[in-house]
Amino acid sequence: MSSVLTIRGGVPLTGRVSVRGAKNLVPKAMVAALLGNEPSVLRNVPEIKDVEVVTSLLQLHGVTVEKDPVNGDLTLDPKAAKTAPSTAIDAHAGDSRIPILLCGPLIHAIGEAFIPDLGGCKIGDRPIDYHLDVLRQFGAVVEKRPGGIHISAPKGLHGAKISLPYPSVGATEQVLLSATRAEGITELSGAATEPEIIDLIAVLQKMGAIISVQTDRTIRIEGVRDLGGYNHRALSDRNESASWASAALVTRGDIFVEGASQRDMMTFLNTYRKVGGGMDIGEDGIRFYHKGGKLNPLVLETDVHPGFMTDWQQPLVVALTQAEGVSIVHETVYENRFGFTDALIRMGASIQVHRECLGSVPCRFGQRNFLHSAVISGPTQLKGTDIDVPDLRGGFSHLIAALAATGTSRVTGIDIINRGYERFTEKLAGLGADFDITTTK
Repeated sequence: MSSVLTIRGGVPLTGRVSVRGAKNLVPKAMVAALLGNEPSVLRNVPEIKDVEVVTSLLQLHGVTVEKDPVNGDLTLDPKAAKTAPSTAIDAHAGDSRIPILLCGPLIHAIGEAFIPDLGGCKIGDRPIDYHLDVLRQFGAVVEKRPGGIHISAPKGLHGAKISLPYPSVGATEQVLLSATRAEGITELSGAATEPEIIDLIAVLQKMGAIISVQTDRTIRIEGVRDLGGYNHRALSDRNESASWASAALVTRGDIFVEGASQRDMMTFLNTYRKVGGGMDIGEDGIRFYHKGGKLNPLVLETDVHPGFMTDWQQPLVVALTQAEGVSIVHETVYENRFGFTDALIRMGASIQVHRECLGSVPCRFGQRNFLHSAVISGPTQLKGTDIDVPDLRGGFSHLIAALAATGTSRVTGIDIINRGYERFTEKLAGLGADFDITTTK
């Protein structure tokens, strides 16, 4: 069964939405609970698909998970952790890539882990080689088996000196989750330092981990024998907040995003202001609105934190189709992230994608035949069309394009958006969007 959204565009989105814990932190904090010998409480948890997947995977491995969806609290008790059947792991994991992060904690808890073939959004190469190489450096034995990979550590995990060729968020999380209970000291250089990484470190420190972060992207972890539980409120989802900000701009609307955090969005907020968007920053959230005048074109390059985040790029590109003049966007994090522009072009946007690096940020994709730079000319009137959602952020971008377009759009594959946007259709309805939802087989 799949859902189809029929959108009648041209209505400004106005009102208030609430944003809870970050998709890029909450599932990982849930996994961290496996490392403890006491229950943990995670607060501000959103009702999204990735949380459901991790809940199922933890329960398969014997972890008791109690939910309070109203308050957004999860209580996780790992005392009965156990091995799970590989077929069950595969069935519950679906297309999530979270199982790879279970490996270190499971090895510490029960001595082994199994991960099925992994999915995820089709926005570029996200090889698990980084993860497997990290685990091998800790002393893990990695074996390819039918349907997935079996990982064990007969002699336990031991600290290691690890250098990442690129500050991968996933590989950094793997090191943190594996090293906290490994014997000895781990030094990770070239680490990611996104706010969600720092919040995961805060979770592990509450459990008893000893972790220090240096100014040169080096993280040092002193392994400890045992960890306790944690009580932690997840940081707000800056990606969802930025998505609603772009939605306000694209639809010429006015949206107050409760829970949006200025501290974690400063790079985005600077760019939003340069484009011509309005904002009022408060203690409990940020109001984003179209100021009524022209939007400004700009030159933008995505980068790792503290640069402009790749997840912010796609919704903002939709806004740039309405800017007066030529904008250039250079994507340096995922090589195939501009696939979503095909639908925008069919809607009337003037976008050209290029293999060349149209920017100054060092890029891994230059001379590698990837369409990773875009030139956007505007403003253009968007028109409704049929769209199939390609990935999480691209899908949300298609939705706001359809909401701004004249005429009717039919959007399929919207279930992907549930992975990272809590009750997004309810929020759209509350903002005055004109749409219907149907279910097909």
